[in-house]
Amino acid sequence: MKLLFLMLSLSLGAFAQEQIYNVQEYCIDNKPFTSSGCDVKGNEYSFVFVDKAKNEVVLFLSDTQIPYTIVKENKDNKNNIIGYKLKDRQGLVDMTFNKSKTRIEFLDTTRKISLTVGKSTKAVR
Repeated sequence: MKLLFLMLSLSLGAFAQEQIYNVQEYCIDNKPFTSSGCDVKGNEYSFVFVDKAKNEVVLFLSDTQIPYTIVKENKDNKNNIIGYKLKDRQGLVDMTFNKSKTRIEFLDTTRKISLTVGKSTKAVR
């Protein structure tokens, strides 16, 4: 029942989002500057919702929802890489996409979240 409710709420929220990335695998490194590897790894029910019109990004990892506000968008036109400076309750976070948009990274002072994603399920308007 809990899973059904989670999927229903995700599907309802998906229609309002500008771009949705299906996370195929996530890796959370809680000490990014002292060790290499994943402290937590998984692939179940994870998405990234990006809505530039509302200046918000929401990261769903399993049953955890992490909302961010977009503070600044950084574009590297030479390498076709897009990055965002995000803000959450704990401070500022850098979010970057690789050139092919198959990897997303969230980096702050306490952890690094690396996501392997599939194609966006909704195109940019």
